[in-house]
Amino acid sequence: MLKLLMTYYKPYRKKILAMLFLSLMVAALDLVFPIIVRHILNVELPQKNIGRIFQMIGLLFVMYCISFGLTYILHYNGTMVSVHMENDMRQDLFRHLEKMSFRYFDNNKTGQMLSRITTDLTEIGELTFKGPNDLIICSITMIGTIVILMWMNPFLASFIVLLLICKTIHTVYINRKMKNRFRANRALYGDVSAQAAEALNGIRLIKAFALEDQESGRFADKCRTYMNGRRKSTKLVAYFSGSIAFFSNLINVVMMGLGGWMIAMDRLAFSDFVAFLLYVNLFMKPLLRLTVLTEMYQRGMAGFSRFYEIMQLRPEIEDRPDAVECSDIRGEIVFDHVHFSYGNGVVLQDLTLTVKPGEKIAFVGETGAGKTTIASLLLRFYEPQQGRILLDGRDIREYTQQSLRRAIGLVQQDVFLFSDSVNYNIAYGNDAISQDEIKKAAGLAAADEFIERLPEKYDTCIGERGVKLSGGQKQRIAIARAFLKNPPVLVLDEATSSLDTATEKLVQESLELLSRNRTTITIAHRLSTIINSDRIFVLQNGVVAETGTHTELMEQGGIYKRLYELNEKQSLIM
Repeated sequence: MLKLLMTYYKPYRKKILAMLFLSLMVAALDLVFPIIVRHILNVELPQKNIGRIFQMIGLLFVMYCISFGLTYILHYNGTMVSVHMENDMRQDLFRHLEKMSFRYFDNNKTGQMLSRITTDLTEIGELTFKGPNDLIICSITMIGTIVILMWMNPFLASFIVLLLICKTIHTVYINRKMKNRFRANRALYGDVSAQAAEALNGIRLIKAFALEDQESGRFADKCRTYMNGRRKSTKLVAYFSGSIAFFSNLINVVMMGLGGWMIAMDRLAFSDFVAFLLYVNLFMKPLLRLTVLTEMYQRGMAGFSRFYEIMQLRPEIEDRPDAVECSDIRGEIVFDHVHFSYGNGVVLQDLTLTVKPGEKIAFVGETGAGKTTIASLLLRFYEPQQGRILLDGRDIREYTQQSLRRAIGLVQQDVFLFSDSVNYNIAYGNDAISQDEIKKAAGLAAADEFIERLPEKYDTCIGERGVKLSGGQKQRIAIARAFLKNPPVLVLDEATSSLDTATEKLVQESLELLSRNRTTITIAHRLSTIINSDRIFVLQNGVVAETGTHTELMEQGGIYKRLYELNEKQSLIM
């Protein structure tokens, strides 16, 4: 885990080395101050050398100014290095999550992922500079202080070292408890984020069912659990901080007692005793600083361990080393003895069929028959457990995932639009597209008329997930996006099932135009939309139960006819 952390230091190693050098200088200056004070008390003051005393005071002032300047440079540049490292980690994590297969997102909550991208990495960012910097300054200051104390008076210094050893053992014990507690807190915080994200995404449903109080209660439960976790960790931190304060006071008591006795016995000079007190106070500062660092370290490493946990996961679906670009596609698709399961029952069994270039086929069947799964497998969102899928005679696993998906256009029932302008959503992924091409695509999708009525036309921001548009308008934006993509293969996944009859007719005309001269796979709930398909496949229990044109299937009087007649009755009721 630390090896991965070290890789993020490499791009900034020169600046970090410079910062470490400045840390050494600051620590060295801190160690010099008491020596000068001891010299003034031991030499200059007894001789009443006023001029020399003021010179030494002036030297102390200059050294304090230098220390201030170095500390400013150190903290500013060091903190900026932390900000850059945090940004690098966040971008790496986001890119890694984008590579993860759909099954990962099926099994993990969005809020937990958001927590890892945001809060967890903020904790790491604070640690990346302050951790090494404070550790170096505190270590040098404490070791240097002990060495000087031993040089000044080994007997008195040995008591401080003994107390320090006891405190170190105690600190190691507390740290282990804090590490486990902070890691647990990070997971609990992720649960809070997940609950909030889920509730806010479903706010319309919550309001529609008047269940605001219920959702507030569920969120409060998560917050309460997190708060209880925080209470346990806060107890540990409070106990640890209190023990440091007690330890500091204990050292002062030992110093006053032993030092007073040694002065009374003429075994310690008063000037040495004052210098000793200054060094002990100097010793306490980094000790208190390390207390804060300990808490920061445990929080930061708890966040980093969650970051590391995700970064070690490999995507279920990865490009082969010799994968080729998917280009110049004619559109022939072959499903060759494909078997697939999500893990809770078989979805597709021995699916075998061939789609000719330019052919328009449709899949129908009851809910759960495996229609949408076929589209997901073609786009390699999931991998079949057995069998293979060919595109133009080549196994789709031999293509790079991105080039394969660029060759396939997808229009779904649940359209996702970004909280940006109409222009951005139509031209999504292609910044080189001109305004004229966007308008042409909108015209082909019958979207230009309503877009022109928007407040800022094509520059209108449509809200999160296109909330400011109707279902039909969002669908036509998605179709315009597909027109602009101009893929050789088109997949229409229940693209009109949620629309009213009038809007469906308008959208269906756009889809007919879009599917012209390209291989088209339609997954249909409303069977009236696929009667002109070249072939229709009826799925039942994961297998193809019937195949034929609309007319042929109606004449067979089987599953398709039953579904079609039921569909027509539902249309009449609506």
